[in-house]
Amino acid sequence: MDLQILTVVSILVFTVAFVYSNLGLGGGTLYVPILLAFVTPFKEVAVPMSLALTLATAMPAAINHYRKNLVHTRLAFILVGGALVGAVLGALFTLAITREIFLLFFSAILVVVGGKMLWDWLGHAETLERNDDAKITNPRLGLTSTATLSSGFLSGSLGIGGGVANVPIMVYGLGRRTRLAIGTSTLMIVPTSIVGVLSYLYFEGLATLDVGLTAFLWVLVLVGSFLGSYWGLRKLRSRSVALIFILVLFVAAVKMLTDLILGS
Repeated sequence: MDLQILTVVSILVFTVAFVYSNLGLGGGTLYVPILLAFVTPFKEVAVPMSLALTLATAMPAAINHYRKNLVHTRLAFILVGGALVGAVLGALFTLAITREIFLLFFSAILVVVGGKMLWDWLGHAETLERNDDAKITNPRLGLTSTATLSSGFLSGSLGIGGGVANVPIMVYGLGRRTRLAIGTSTLMIVPTSIVGVLSYLYFEGLATLDVGLTAFLWVLVLVGSFLGSYWGLRKLRSRSVALIFILVLFVAAVKMLTDLILGS
């Protein structure tokens, strides 16, 4: 890879890791567009590389959130089972569809989730900033643990951490405030990303990853995520984090639609 392009990619992925480590997202909503634009035109390569980077984003973010008592460990273990199954199914889905369908599917999911959260942020922001313990019931836990199949599917199919589904599932389905949902999502992303990467390696082989570049970016993302989550937990308020979460969903959706329209 050209040194200039490598420098641009390095700066971009470090920045994404720094910001996304505060949002309960692995960063794949922007890692994938970056990889498709600068590294490879093939989704079969970009998606597993992105999953590897989401793992590096989630690990230090989960640790920093846990130290601030913002990870519901038991809830994460209850919900992650469905996500792991979904990650395998998502990998199979992406390997079977065209790039155009992939981009359209990606952007549609981001717009729907972002729109719902923006509506609530504008009119009922308090629902995003407090816990509603009345929603933690066994029937709801059963339904949401099944619903996380969708977050795993999105992770495996789109190369993202699954936070775009995990956070709304916990906020709306289980009444968790945004910060706690974000912290718990970072923990769920770790095993989900691992299963996603292993699925691509199993179905496509080691050639699906640029091992050298992935390893270099992985370390860079690890550092960016640690610094970003460490800073954000001290400086960012819950309402600000919720708004940033929403905005980055729309940014990623616009990028995907632009790629689709331009055919790049």
